[in-house]
Amino acid sequence: MSDGHDGAYESDGGRAPAPGQERTFAALPPAQGRGFARTWWGQAWLKALEDTALDGQQLKKGRRFAREGRVGAVSVRPGRITAMVRDGVSSTYRSDVLLQELSEADWERFLGMAVERAGHIAALLDREMPPHLVEDAAAAGVELLPGIGDLDPECTCDAWDHCPHTAALCYQVARLLDQDPFVLLLMRGRGERRLLDELQVRIAA
Repeated sequence: MSDGHDGAYESDGGRAPAPGQERTFAALPPAQGRGFARTWWGQAWLKALEDTALDGQQLKKGRRFAREGRVGAVSVRPGRITAMVRDGVSSTYRSDVLLQELSEADWERFLGMAVERAGHIAALLDREMPPHLVEDAAAAGVELLPGIGDLDPECTCDAWDHCPHTAALCYQVARLLDQDPFVLLLMRGRGERRLLDELQVRIAA
């Protein structure tokens, strides 16, 4: 897995994202013989996809595409994940899934909550997202995990709902989330370095 490169894709409007606000993960190998989410937060991510998509057959096909390793390098940045997905021998589609970024006010509440509970930051640094972190964030009015309708698909195959390509991207990203919950926080608008810097400033104050 590669996680430190500047992304292969530019943000909308051709503006490169701020340093640390885009991560590109090399294509993952086929996922033969295993599920796509081992962690509870990875499973919550997939539940948001599966509860939103209208056509279960498209999801099933997308799961197969991801399992067969047809999803290319995944670019993660605030509000968007992107990958090229192979469909057959000669067809490749650019697939994007959009997730609402948290507002500045949301981040202020999240940072305030996190500073008060040092265990939350320690857990994130251990690449864990304990349920009580998500619950405490929700109590502060901040929803970290996506819910029904929050994963908005865009694909060059022109499907209007989740197609096999956007579904494959979501299944692959569940594997990335299992390894590193900071991937979700980057989608929500803060890269790891920026988030830790902002926390450090608050702790020092």
